[in-house]
Amino acid sequence: MLKKHPDVIKKGAMIDMSDLEKDPVVVWQRRLYIVLMPLFCFIIPTWIPWHFWGERPMYAWYLTLFRYTLSLNLTWLVNSAAHIWGMKPFDSSISPTDSYSVGIAAIGEGWHNYHHVFPWDYKAAELGNYKVNFTTAIIDGFAKLGWAYDLKTASVEMIQKRAARTGDGSRYKLIEDQHEHTHNDAVWGWDDSDMIPEDIQETRILNKSD
Repeated sequence: MLKKHPDVIKKGAMIDMSDLEKDPVVVWQRRLYIVLMPLFCFIIPTWIPWHFWGERPMYAWYLTLFRYTLSLNLTWLVNSAAHIWGMKPFDSSISPTDSYSVGIAAIGEGWHNYHHVFPWDYKAAELGNYKVNFTTAIIDGFAKLGWAYDLKTASVEMIQKRAARTGDGSRYKLIEDQHEHTHNDAVWGWDDSDMIPEDIQETRILNKSD
């Protein structure tokens, strides 16, 4: 197993988790994770085809393992393939890329260059539709139910200015950058002390909480 970088630990400790820590459902799920995870991930998916349409238990079990393994590997493509192949329209100085193929495979999580530049954007992409970003559709659905709120997303102007300043020119025309930009300047999330006031002001916040 890989150890977390000290910066990850430092920044992670700054995240406000008080709302989740007070949520009784989240607390219950975390307390019983060791039971709920195998139950919903392996046991029930194996039992359903065996019980309802007479699938052989061995086949049902191996199909469950295949589904689990496939979903893990498709998810891991985000931090493997999307760091090797693809475009860097928003920041050419970092390794994450925007990969259409990974975006499809990971149900909308393949726009990794965008995600690292705007890590607080709930859409994890600049796309305004759900064709290759189904994850956003799910979050928007929860927002309509009142379960997701204060959804932050970068404005079109902010995206274009950043791409023109530090991108690779694959999507937007580049302008001469007056300041050297490195990965050390990266923002880790919303409320990061490194965020510039201009970005905070231009950010759109959807479904604001009271």
